[in-house]
Amino acid sequence: MSADPAHHRDPDEPLFPMPPLTEAALRVAVARVDLSAAVRFEQEFHAAWQEAVQTDSTVPMHTFLHRWGVFVALRRIPSRAARLDELERAVGRAPTLEEARAASTEIAALLDMAAREAAE
Repeated sequence: MSADPAHHRDPDEPLFPMPPLTEAALRVAVARVDLSAAVRFEQEFHAAWQEAVQTDSTVPMHTFLHRWGVFVALRRIPSRAARLDELERAVGRAPTLEEARAASTEIAALLDMAAREAAE
């Protein structure tokens, strides 16, 4: 994360308020929570824009904004971001299908919570 954790004392508190689902606001937020993701954000933004123009539809842009809103919602709270990373590693290392499913279920719950937060 690019946000300075030393200055952020409570890992359960957001680093910043949830931004509106606009390209400019999400661009800033993505850069704050994960500078390396900012490159992907730009690539996906241009791809979504091209698809929107080619299909004469706003759906690609709405999908792009929603996806990155969820990304920011997941990562703007340090404890949530850490838990997501932990669960993703657990799925990859799970010795049994049941353990992988349990971690995947928790990931799904985090994604659902982030999607609701992004939609507010």
